Amino acid sequence: MSERLILAADIGATNTRVLAESVASHAVVHEAEYENAHRLSVVEILSEFMTAAQIRAVGGEFVTASLAVAGTTDGLFCRMTNRGWEIDSRDLANRLAIPSVRLINDVQAAAYGVGLLPPTSLVRLQAGNAVAGAPRVVISPGSGLGVGFAVSQPAGYLAYPSEAGHADFAPYDELQGELLTHLRGRFGHVSWERVLSGPGLASIFEFLIIRKHATVTSDLVQDVERRGAVAVTEAALKSGHVLARTALSIFVNAYGALASNLALTFAPRGGIYLAGGITPQIIDAMRDGQFMQAFSAKGRFSEQVAQIPVCMVLGKNPNLLGAAMIGRYFAS
Repeated sequence: MSERLILAADIGATNTRVLAESVASHAVVHEAEYENAHRLSVVEILSEFMTAAQIRAVGGEFVTASLAVAGTTDGLFCRMTNRGWEIDSRDLANRLAIPSVRLINDVQAAAYGVGLLPPTSLVRLQAGNAVAGAPRVVISPGSGLGVGFAVSQPAGYLAYPSEAGHADFAPYDELQGELLTHLRGRFGHVSWERVLSGPGLASIFEFLIIRKHATVTSDLVQDVERRGAVAVTEAALKSGHVLARTALSIFVNAYGALASNLALTFAPRGGIYLAGGITPQIIDAMRDGQFMQAFSAKGRFSEQVAQIPVCMVLGKNPNLLGAAMIGRYFAS
């Protein structure tokens, strides 16, 4: 007898994470992660996942799919922001023989998913004064910068995506003001994503090299060109490279400033959740006080932002949890 399954996926610019869950028991049957750089399309990834041995072993029959995508979507179509993939839910339903396929913005999915996280997946930076049912915000720097939020309804939280990551970057101090001028010369419009993302951290490092007329070893330059933010982070936290540490400091301060701007915008007494691919890689830098110093620097409203719970998401993927929750709803 075949097992009726839900397919849930988190399709980011860099990686795609997929799970299959039993409709009857909600147990995870199979979970896998794929590097997008080695794949031609989402269809290739999902087809491989659906024919995995673990799926065949239970005679899995997929009845619905819920895909969290890194880009704007109307639920049917998405052109991904930082990867040249177009995803059409109707095309996927036909090609994968799944009766219904739904798309949801990845940070919107995360705004649902954070409510399902166990305490072991969270590291608190500020306890605040949580209010049950109050709005919550998710900030996810990775290949891009996602911002989502959720508000309480009688039936539970309702999550929304936003394009706050593409709003104008606001410098926190004079050095960031110089960074803004530098980035304007390169891009014209400078959004928060130009700073708070993997490419953003690499850009900060490059700016510091130019500003200080610094000599950096060719090995490190090539490593940053090849691996971007990962190389800068490793140079800062493992090797103690001065410019890399300064770059990471600018990143963390800007991260704190954006989070506090969103705290004033949404009054999220349900919590601000710091997620995405970069946050877990810079735990030590996030906990050394710089982030919270920038977060708290709100003048007359410093006491207000002190009431907001702030935590890092370091364990389970909230995007995938949110996508699975949506799939569960439509399979019931």
